[in-house]
Amino acid sequence: MIAGLNLTAGARTTLNTRSDTAPPPIQKYPWARQVIAIAVILFLLLGGLEMGARTLTRQSANPTLYRITQDYGRLASRGPDWIRFVPDEELAYRLRPEFELNASQGGGKTIHNSEGFREEAPFPPKDGDTLRICCYGGSTTYGVGVESNNDTYPAQLEQTLWGAARGQGWERIEVFNLGVGGYTSREILGTMKRTIPLLKPDVVLIQNAINDVIPRFYPEFQADYSHFRTPFTPLTVSHWHKLLYRSHAWLTMAHGLGWIRPLSLQSQTQRPMPPVDEALVNLDANPTTAFEDNLRAEVALARESGAQVWLLTQPYLDVPDFAGPDADSRKLEGGYRKGLAQHTEVVVRLSKEMNTGLVPLHESMPRERAFYSDPIHMSAAGNQRKAALIADSMGPTLPKHPAPAN
Repeated sequence: MIAGLNLTAGARTTLNTRSDTAPPPIQKYPWARQVIAIAVILFLLLGGLEMGARTLTRQSANPTLYRITQDYGRLASRGPDWIRFVPDEELAYRLRPEFELNASQGGGKTIHNSEGFREEAPFPPKDGDTLRICCYGGSTTYGVGVESNNDTYPAQLEQTLWGAARGQGWERIEVFNLGVGGYTSREILGTMKRTIPLLKPDVVLIQNAINDVIPRFYPEFQADYSHFRTPFTPLTVSHWHKLLYRSHAWLTMAHGLGWIRPLSLQSQTQRPMPPVDEALVNLDANPTTAFEDNLRAEVALARESGAQVWLLTQPYLDVPDFAGPDADSRKLEGGYRKGLAQHTEVVVRLSKEMNTGLVPLHESMPRERAFYSDPIHMSAAGNQRKAALIADSMGPTLPKHPAPAN
């Protein structure tokens, strides 16, 4: 009996214990904590990866990688309107009309007028009392290397020639900058065909030589330069692109895999350059004939309009500051210098044959580092000196104001 009673009491105790204890709570979302934990870990990993990539791009000796992060970052924040070029069916590309870029250091502005040239205002109608000078060329005319329109050589030339123009009976002088970065003699000729009939210049200045070296680096040379030139493709930026382009980690990976290239004019308008040794062989194989033919056509076109014509040669500053970072780039620079010297000979010879004015800047421009921002582009001081040298050459022979008809 006692044993039975003890068993029953034990059973009751056990039953009471089970009935008095609440069951464990059932989690409604058992996976939520795991997802949150994984998300936090991924966030920390991606954040660390991004910080590492930003440190890498700041400290990297590879200028291309830094350029990519800067260019695509601007593209993400500002859209494609910050790029100063737009497509052109005939010339591959041209300057973006009404473009404006504030100087990074303050004080200066790059401005394009409504016609798409580096001028503050639209071109006014021709005034019979105004001496009009049109400057054609590539980036050395456009003014790469200076941030303000006022520091380009055409703007400086307008100020420098004012007295000489008054001495020839003109009441005013206009000097227009019609240079476009990267243009070869072919595109300069096309620009002249478009603008000379509209602007009716009294004087035309032409400077082109260095950009025409580049087509000669390529195989299967074509006189119209179609073997190296590619159409300019406008860029579009989706919301997804805006997110990716802000990430240095993604840009570094995409560049390494060859998905993207720097947003340079060369990458957007030229086929990839051949290997250096092949490019130098091509330079020797491809003659200067196309450049000479285009230059002859430029002079003839300006002459047909009744303008006085002046040809400008291109100086090249070869100093240690501008030396390439590796053997291949230094070899390619040697090719540029060689090709430029050949084109300079063409310019000098044609100026004599076609009886044009000549400003031999390759001889007269001082070889001082302060005047240059790279081997061919000039600083503000360099553009000022360049304008003074041009004025010294052409000032005494400026066209005289036509006498009024009786």
